[in-house]
Amino acid sequence: MDYHIKELPKNLKELNAFALRWKEENSSLPAYAIVKPGFKDSSANELTKTVVYDFVTVRGGAAYRINNGAVYDAKRKSYRKGSVRKGVPDIIGILHGRFFGIEIKYGKDRQSADQRTVQLEIEQAGGVYFIAKSYEDYLTKLKDVSDNWGK
Repeated sequence: MDYHIKELPKNLKELNAFALRWKEENSSLPAYAIVKPGFKDSSANELTKTVVYDFVTVRGGAAYRINNGAVYDAKRKSYRKGSVRKGVPDIIGILHGRFFGIEIKYGKDRQSADQRTVQLEIEQAGGVYFIAKSYEDYLTKLKDVSDNWGK
């Protein structure tokens, strides 16, 4: 990513300001026509979108949202089991050559046994795994990882 920033966002307000500047600088639309970003962490879905955006656009990594929930089949009029292995993190990505698995938990949601198994597999293979409960929690854990890089 050739977009450089002086300071990384420290909260949602700064992330939204960053995203607006990025849109203005990388869009052919006039400033009045650019839709203001609305990143938030008020639900698991919103937090997931926010983390993926930060991981890719702000930090220059590659990140993918993994949807392993059931899918409604209109023909059968029932839900079909997802095709992704149980326990795979909500977000997988690579940053500076390092594999990340980020599990999003919101409210009273807790890590399952399958998710714990996958966490151990990722960590044993040298990857990074953590649970993010808010945008600021994600930033804190990402900083902890980068502070301990190579230790």
